[in-house]
Amino acid sequence: MLISLQLPVGNSRGPVYTESLLRTLHRANAKRDTVTLLMESAAGSLSLGLDCPDSLRMLFLQELQDAYPGVVVRGLRKGELPTGSLQWQTDLRKQPDVLPLRSVNAFLDETELRQFADPVAGLLASVRTGRSGRTACRIELCIRPASIRRTRSAERTLEVLQRGFRRRFLLDWYLTLATHPRFLFRTIGWLLSSMARPQSRHRRSGPALPVEAMFECRLQLTARAPASAAHIAKNKLQQMEAAFGRFHTDETRFVVGKRHRLSKPHRRRGFLLSAAEIAMIWHPLTESGDSVSRVERPSFRELEPPVAFSSEKGKGDKTILGRTCFRGQRNRFGIATDDLRRHLLAIGKTGCGKSTFLLNVVRQQMEAGRGVVQIDPHGQLAEEVLNVVPKRRTNDVIFFDAADRIAPVGFNPLTGPPGTDPTLIADGVLTSFKNVFGFEDGSAPRLLHILRNCLLTLIGTPFATLTGVQRILVDSGFRKSCVARVRNPAVREFWLTEFNRWNDRDRTQYIASLQNKLGAFTTNERLQRILDPGQKGIQLRTIMDRSQILVCNLSKGTVGHDASTLLGSLLLSSLQVAAMSRADVPEFDRPDCVVVIDEFHSYLSDGNSTMADALAESRKYRTSYVLSTQMLEQLDPATLAGVLGNCGSTLCMTVGPRDAEVLAGLLGSGLTPADLMAIPKYHAYLRLLIAGAPHTFSMTTLPPSRSVPNRASIIRRASQQRYGSHWNRANQVA
Repeated sequence: MLISLQLPVGNSRGPVYTESLLRTLHRANAKRDTVTLLMESAAGSLSLGLDCPDSLRMLFLQELQDAYPGVVVRGLRKGELPTGSLQWQTDLRKQPDVLPLRSVNAFLDETELRQFADPVAGLLASVRTGRSGRTACRIELCIRPASIRRTRSAERTLEVLQRGFRRRFLLDWYLTLATHPRFLFRTIGWLLSSMARPQSRHRRSGPALPVEAMFECRLQLTARAPASAAHIAKNKLQQMEAAFGRFHTDETRFVVGKRHRLSKPHRRRGFLLSAAEIAMIWHPLTESGDSVSRVERPSFRELEPPVAFSSEKGKGDKTILGRTCFRGQRNRFGIATDDLRRHLLAIGKTGCGKSTFLLNVVRQQMEAGRGVVQIDPHGQLAEEVLNVVPKRRTNDVIFFDAADRIAPVGFNPLTGPPGTDPTLIADGVLTSFKNVFGFEDGSAPRLLHILRNCLLTLIGTPFATLTGVQRILVDSGFRKSCVARVRNPAVREFWLTEFNRWNDRDRTQYIASLQNKLGAFTTNERLQRILDPGQKGIQLRTIMDRSQILVCNLSKGTVGHDASTLLGSLLLSSLQVAAMSRADVPEFDRPDCVVVIDEFHSYLSDGNSTMADALAESRKYRTSYVLSTQMLEQLDPATLAGVLGNCGSTLCMTVGPRDAEVLAGLLGSGLTPADLMAIPKYHAYLRLLIAGAPHTFSMTTLPPSRSVPNRASIIRRASQQRYGSHWNRANQVA
């Protein structure tokens, strides 16, 4: 199997780790299968690779990835020679093969730091070709464990060298003949060994090649180029041949064979290399080799998943989030419902796959029979959700389409669950208007004071709608009838004393700004039909208690930015009120409801604590939030602190440099901002809460859910019939 390795940046582990790996391979390869170590250049990119039998693949790759964390493995197919291209090859041979090449110490500089000058960097530089892809180069080092006979022959040769000869030239001849690839020359060398004498003054001194973990090797250099560029291929062969000179010693060198154009099988026996020598020639680049350009680097740093976490396929109370991504492991994993109640935050730039992730989360909640509230400011995700609604849950869906002109679903934010404190409802609505208009208590105190009293006056009346705010300000008769029903002394005091004390000119001046801003919404025909539906409209408490499905399409492109923001903010504040109203039900009897909000920053403003409060308080009310945003900078500091502090799980896709700085510290596990800015599409780093403890690992999201044709139109029509305004009014008339 042909495998390519993508090398991480900043690897500080030298060839010693590769030597240990090769020793393990030597012991495990009892059949003496051949493993080919590669360095190649294709289309201008450099890579290390290997070709090994399936029986050794798992052992080799696991040992390699343990020794060099961050190395990414990917399978390749052997390519064919392009039409019109020619290939030149040459073989290199170590001579003599019983003496060692340069060791690791020879590549350490003489400074106090003793930095390692990686020789592999020079080999890769010699292999590098242009980006056009017309030329390609490859270094192949084929290795297999040396036979017992070959090892003993090397031992005998070393013994003769230690005994020495009477004449120096006999020692040199013996080395050449005894290690020659041809049998006839080796025979002559064996006869010459009889001339060796004990304690001769001409004997070899210095380090000898270790005979354990010896490999029989063949080294081949290949250059490919079009026929018109034959000189380029020949020059590349010369460069690769010269690059191996860095391993030469005074006694040992690589001898270049003849060049030939066609690939020829290896007929001569190979030469010997120890595990240490092979590791010097082929190993993942160290830090000193990071300057080599165009080396294939992993686009995604893989982190090991935790040992104990759910991998069941969505059974029970599990929600499948994706697949692990670590050393070929692609196991599905999920998050328990209790951990999801501590909320999940998904962050990533547009186009990285957040919507697909959210769609799979919503689909699984619907299939599990849980309540779902999904808010989408763009509309596309909401439409896709309708296509994956299970058939058995067709009648549970309420499709809230802000652009629906035929039968819009009504929503009255001034009507809360029975027994709800009117002040909570008024504060939620007031916060929503502050979000849209950018109000602050310090810049518009009188305007907010008037609006708050208007809301508290209307809440609880039979005709309480937001359109009544305009009327209560200008219609004195309507205002008197509303004030007569007010039981709050402070509100009654405002209307009867403070409001009436203003003269007409001041009153007109005070309420003119409020009328102007409210008019932008009360005159919007679509918002009129939604916010003043003639009935209560959707009831969020009922949706939660009955585990229904509310899909909200608040597309900014169809209803406008401000209208979409207002509706989303009102829905969020009403959701919080509805969730807290479930305090009258024992916690274990409260059905779970998952709230999925795409681009949730659209519904928050500076100083708006709605989301932070909801995240902090909703867990006990069995309400889980799954939030999505593109940039953390879109949140004010207080909201950002509340979201990051209360979201137990964080999914990070590709982010910008400023967000990367924040999230790198949050995710931990040695991740750097550069890692977070280079995440491929549909990949992510996940800080997952498992039984209350966070664990960070790498993952890939699930593919898009399969949609059913015409499913969305069926769901839309069923929702209009059950919850649309004109259907309800027709039924009332009947």
